Amino acid sequence: MAEETEMKSAMAEKVSGSLFCTAVSEEQLQEARRKSQRRIFGSSQAFLALDVRPHQSNQLSYEDIVQEKIKEHYERGLHCMSQEEWEKAVISFTKAINLCPEKIELYVKRAEAFLQLCDFQSAAVNLQKACSVTNPSIEHVELLAVTYYLQGQSLFEQMCHMDAMECFTRAAELQPQNRHYHMRSICCLAALGRYPECLRLINKQLEEDQSSPDLYIVRARLYDHLNKPMFTYQDTQTALLLDPQHQEALKMKDKLAAKAEDAKDKAVNCAVQGQLQDALKKICYAIENNPSSARYHIFRGIVYRKMNDFSPAVDDFVRAMQLCNAENEPDMQLHTEAETQLLLTYNDFAVHCYSKGFYQDGVMLLNKAIKGEKNKKELYINRGDCFYQLGDLTFALADYQQAFEQDEEDWGVRTRIAKLLDDLGLQAHHMRQYQQAERHFSEAIRKNPLLPQLYLHRAQLRQQLQNNMDSQGDAITFIMLKPKSDEVCYT
Repeated sequence: MAEETEMKSAMAEKVSGSLFCTAVSEEQLQEARRKSQRRIFGSSQAFLALDVRPHQSNQLSYEDIVQEKIKEHYERGLHCMSQEEWEKAVISFTKAINLCPEKIELYVKRAEAFLQLCDFQSAAVNLQKACSVTNPSIEHVELLAVTYYLQGQSLFEQMCHMDAMECFTRAAELQPQNRHYHMRSICCLAALGRYPECLRLINKQLEEDQSSPDLYIVRARLYDHLNKPMFTYQDTQTALLLDPQHQEALKMKDKLAAKAEDAKDKAVNCAVQGQLQDALKKICYAIENNPSSARYHIFRGIVYRKMNDFSPAVDDFVRAMQLCNAENEPDMQLHTEAETQLLLTYNDFAVHCYSKGFYQDGVMLLNKAIKGEKNKKELYINRGDCFYQLGDLTFALADYQQAFEQDEEDWGVRTRIAKLLDDLGLQAHHMRQYQQAERHFSEAIRKNPLLPQLYLHRAQLRQQLQNNMDSQGDAITFIMLKPKSDEVCYT
């Protein structure tokens, strides 16, 4: 049996030798494979691992080789970035990403290289990939926001304002607390002429934060562009209250002051030429630009007074005095001027009321004027006239007497007193208070001996008292002063 087996084996070897006479060894086959791979893949070591046999535990696996190549490309990319070879860095990181597209850090680094190349769009795409994970890194989100900002700034400089605004808006959405991104969006809207939208955004920002002078100055500039000087001034003052040394606020304040002074000069020229309406428009514009100037309010008050528009004139003079008092070092000269103009306005207003028959209003206005100035006889005269028209002869006489004490040579005052005493005498005569009536007539004649009716009235009274001699004397004087009169002084 053993001999039979040996014979079969010998025969098989013989047959095999006769059938495969060209057979090569296993070592020859392996060498042939390596030569073939080198012809196809060159000197790359990545594909030599295809021949690794499972039993060869001392050689690297496919995964290990891939990781090694990823690390090699990543480190080469970092080296290129350190040498500022940004294009080569992009290529190296791209190779690494091709081998491992799940590794976020590779996209971040490639984005950084694109940023150095000013390829903001590509940088944004890579950072979007890095931020697409469930919990993106705060640093990556911040870098994406900065990328959008840089892209928007580039587009803004190229006058592509709509595209720029979209980039700034994306940056603001990523970091809502960064006010600078919102401000750049507002700049884009302003460049597009969409000012109402700008104001809405600024107002929204100010609702959330009222402590930033920059926000107020941005809104002040918008108001200035829209030619709303009053709002411009208010926001500028608010910015200076928050930061007294704020340079942009100080520049805006100087600008407004220059515009106000120019408008005031034009108002003066118009007033000199008698163009009061134009003067009023100019000085109103000056006050809108600089409402803290007492001089402007005084000038406008004078214009109002000349136009017989007394209520706003009074308001302006009062405001001017308040501004003078509010200063650290009050301007007493301006304060005095405003006060004087206010008293003149009260007086003119009272005269206007007198001409319209509003005597009680005239008295109230003159009360205010006399309270501020007690040495102006005209004020007492005018108030006395109002009292006279109201029938308050006693108060009228007191005012006329006060004016007379200040100027005894004023024949206008003397005449008023004489006429008022004549009326009092007639009233006393009518009430049969003859002695008092005669005193009134006599006092009236002493104040103004040139009024004929005074002698007539006293003559009539004396005739009734049977004082014929004195009555005749008064009658003769009356005839001498009024020779053509048909009145009969006595029978």
